[in-house]
Amino acid sequence: MILTWIIVAIMAIAALTGIIFVVGGFIEKDGLSKFGGIITLVIAVGLGGWRLWWQYGTASGEREIKSFQSETKGGVERIVTVYDVNGQEIQKYEGKFDVERRTDSILFDDENGKRHIIYFTTGTVIVDEK
Repeated sequence: MILTWIIVAIMAIAALTGIIFVVGGFIEKDGLSKFGGIITLVIAVGLGGWRLWWQYGTASGEREIKSFQSETKGGVERIVTVYDVNGQEIQKYEGKFDVERRTDSILFDDENGKRHIIYFTTGTVIVDEK
């Protein structure tokens, strides 16, 4: 997620720099400024194209979109099922929530605002999207 915002910031800076060079080159009639500005704009467009391809053309990009939507929209409709070591269902939670995975547990707040911490060291937890 942080890499995404860094790339967006670099693209924005490159685009603004390119626009400044191009406009300055036309005002001053300086061919080198125009050329530098055009190169900078081409780099910014290239980074933007790469960003779009990564986001919509790769599985990791699609997971990043899903994670962002979960973070910004209060979670995703999910079913969390907890099983004991023998495979017997202990508890099932359904609703819209964001699940945080920790080393030995998962954490989520349900739609009623209640926090659930489920330790899976002695059982299995399955989190499915509805």
